[in-house]
Amino acid sequence: MFDVFGITFYGYGMFIGIGVWVAYEVVRRYGKIEERVLDQLLWWVLPAGIIGARVYHVADYWKRYYEYNWFDIFKIWNGGLGIWGAIIFGGTALFVFSQLKKMNFLNLFNSVAIGMPFAQAIGRLGNWANGELYGINGEPLFAYEAILNILLGLFLIYLSRYKKFTGGVYLIGYGVIRIVLENLRLETNIWKVNGVPMAIIFGLMAIFFGCFLLFLRKRS
Repeated sequence: MFDVFGITFYGYGMFIGIGVWVAYEVVRRYGKIEERVLDQLLWWVLPAGIIGARVYHVADYWKRYYEYNWFDIFKIWNGGLGIWGAIIFGGTALFVFSQLKKMNFLNLFNSVAIGMPFAQAIGRLGNWANGELYGINGEPLFAYEAILNILLGLFLIYLSRYKKFTGGVYLIGYGVIRIVLENLRLETNIWKVNGVPMAIIFGLMAIFFGCFLLFLRKRS
């Protein structure tokens, strides 16, 4: 957090905003989607993604914090966004948009997916700004994930040149990244269900759904 001419800027929100802008530019350049459609889609996916990310975070920390601090649920500028919620809510908004506009969902998702790893990578710097997301031995997990997301994004750009299945590859790739890094997180910061970290559960679901999308794309 810092002030410029009396205006307060929050590092977390700033990095999220930069990440969204970079993702937009990447999709505009490498995605197979008209800029007019992309501009319309942004107003569907972005709000849904932010709401979903916050819902996931609140559910994650409900017993540890929000159950006793209800008003803090809306203080998004203090940090607290869960990427799986953003993917689920944003993906749902993308599907609804595709149906209303009578457009192919897989084509849209393949285009949007190219920019998502870059948004996530830059967004992780928000964790650095808040001094959070360090591992068991003090490892900067935000940096590890940011680097891996950039590599994933570059790979998706490469695949997009050959009209490959970027949406499915994105889900598989990010699912693997989160499953691997989850084992380095502090035990007290892990949301579990029946002893299994939710991030790993969602990671496995992403891998499964990504494979399913690749199957559908191949058939079509």
